[in-house]
Amino acid sequence: MAILEMLIDRLDRAMQAALTALVIGVAATLLVLLNYAVFMRFVVNASVGWAEELPANMLAALTFIGAAYLTRTNEHLGFDSVLRMLAPPLQRLVLAFNLTLMSAFAGLMAYYGTFMALGYQGRMLISVDLPMILFRGALPVGAALIAVICALRVFGVLTGRVRLDDLMPESDA
Repeated sequence: MAILEMLIDRLDRAMQAALTALVIGVAATLLVLLNYAVFMRFVVNASVGWAEELPANMLAALTFIGAAYLTRTNEHLGFDSVLRMLAPPLQRLVLAFNLTLMSAFAGLMAYYGTFMALGYQGRMLISVDLPMILFRGALPVGAALIAVICALRVFGVLTGRVRLDDLMPESDA
């Protein structure tokens, strides 16, 4: 069992590093592209053709990959005031149930999102020669990551390997 835990821990750290690099990279690229487009339009007075389409698709992809990142770092939106009033065993049960629902919903998003993304296979963006599936594929990838993260957390919560406070948003107190 110790080998499995070590493997899961290494995979988790690798996923965290990859998600962090991807989110920062896409956000930085988006920042540069948008500033370039604004500069070209208002300073040089020469608009670029991709100024709307490429950033919009990048932002959509960043949304789904960013959702997985926020789920992994537990920085997503959460309401824990009622949960904190419950006894620890009940907190553990409610968290496990919530994580199970999140994992199931994310699994459904990944499943149906895959069909949606595959519908764009072979299609290219109009203004830039990039495949649309590159951006549309972010939905099933992000959702699959969320499903895996939540499923692993359910196991951790039920076995006591994950502290309950680690899964709750920081309190304002």
